Amino acid sequence: MKSHLITLIILNITIGITLAGCGGGEEDSGPIETVESPPAPVLIPEATPEVTKPTITTSELISEPDFDFISSTELVVTLPASPSTTVSYFINICTDFYEENEKVKINYDSCKLRTILSTLEQPFTLSMSNAESALVAQIWPIEEAALPVTIYWNIAESGNRWKIAI
Repeated sequence: MKSHLITLIILNITIGITLAGCGGGEEDSGPIETVESPPAPVLIPEATPEVTKPTITTSELISEPDFDFISSTELVVTLPASPSTTVSYFINICTDFYEENEKVKINYDSCKLRTILSTLEQPFTLSMSNAESALVAQIWPIEEAALPVTIYWNIAESGNRWKIAI
């Protein structure tokens, strides 16, 4: 057992001397050389010349002689006479609408005409943009629990005249 103890002590001393000898030495071992690398060159892109396109003036525009630059159309609407002298009828003619669950939904801010039917037919001229190709008219009897009569118009089917009948 004594021999094992002596072996361990010798081994510890050897390891201690080895570790101390590896990192030791003088602190100032001489001048340290620093190598400076030249700065990386800055790449400056060459200025590319701006491509200027010639400005086209309206005098250079060419169109066919029969081309119509007007972007609106007029629709002549004839409203029917009121079917009753005892019940008043109110009509809305609007451009913004869609159908949902078999019911028409109308944006009443898009109405081109709002009026009451009179005892005589009434003609109106509505100015419409070319994008407005369909209209909806709702005729409301002004009485309790009355349902409106809804009538549709399409420029492709009816042209520039619409005679509304109840």
